[in-house]
Amino acid sequence: MIEAKTDDKIQAIVRLVAKTLDLPEDELGPDSCMDNTPSWDSVEHMNICLSFQQQFGVKLTMDMIAATSVRELAAFIP
Repeated sequence: MIEAKTDDKIQAIVRLVAKTLDLPEDELGPDSCMDNTPSWDSVEHMNICLSFQQQFGVKLTMDMIAATSVRELAAFIP
């Protein structure tokens, strides 16, 4: 049950990042991050953070903004 919930959160972040970066969802996965996704630069990361806040209603803290991977961002979905 917990695994499915985690998978759903990861998929939600994959959709959000794909939409923000204008990439097909199948090009991203749980391990996608700034280091292995060329179009995910610092400017796009701020756009991802803004989209995250809007979509999930979570105000990101500085620690949360430092999360630069799909898996890390998924952990912050309530």
